[in-house]
Amino acid sequence: MSVLVNEYYKGKGTGYLRKRSGTEGLLPMGNASEISIAISVATQQMQDYENAGGGLADQQDSIESMTATITLTNLSPSNVARLTAGKATEVTGGAQSAEAHTVGIQGSLVKLDHVPDMSDTVTVTNTGASTTYVEGTDYELKNGGILILEGDIADAADIEVSYTALNSRTVEMLLEVGEEYEFYFDGLNEVRSGKPHLGTFHRCKLSPTGGLPLISDDYATAQFTVSILRDDTVSGSEKSKYANIKMAA
Repeated sequence: MSVLVNEYYKGKGTGYLRKRSGTEGLLPMGNASEISIAISVATQQMQDYENAGGGLADQQDSIESMTATITLTNLSPSNVARLTAGKATEVTGGAQSAEAHTVGIQGSLVKLDHVPDMSDTVTVTNTGASTTYVEGTDYELKNGGILILEGDIADAADIEVSYTALNSRTVEMLLEVGEEYEFYFDGLNEVRSGKPHLGTFHRCKLSPTGGLPLISDDYATAQFTVSILRDDTVSGSEKSKYANIKMAA
């Protein structure tokens, strides 16, 4: 008879995701404040109708679902893409010459096509550049465009903006709904001297986040859910088609 040894757990680690349709392999998600697994059970009960006072004659439990809930603090472009079922791409910056726009009305914002470097020179002219407008009088520089002031730029005017675009990252949202992943947790147990605590979840689908903060008082986090599905490529009577956890002895 083995002797009972209590094991306690305080986990740290990194989650990884691999697109099952791709060849990029397991890519790290970075800092996450919480990764937790939940199993939902559907219960059917048969009441005891034979004896006074009732009670349960039988009960059947069926697994409804297994999910992982992940709270990310690393809101990198790749993670924002995962949170929004999107796709992240790198955009190379450089000189943008005479980018054409049509003004709405005075007081409105003209959104530029690229992420501007507002520390560099921005030039705003009419079409053909016969008139150069004055910053602070005709327009005000904003993070992503120019705000039209009550100056010489008229309502519905056609203008041209020349500026330097920064290198940037773009996330196009809701482009990859239904993508399948493998989820892997490369973790450790702090109360067991950092011994490995590893989890593999063979086949998963990501549910987009219910909230992605754009303004917040504190460091922003975003939570999403991973649904863990049956993977029929896993074989063996002693192997789960869903997931496994390996804990160092």
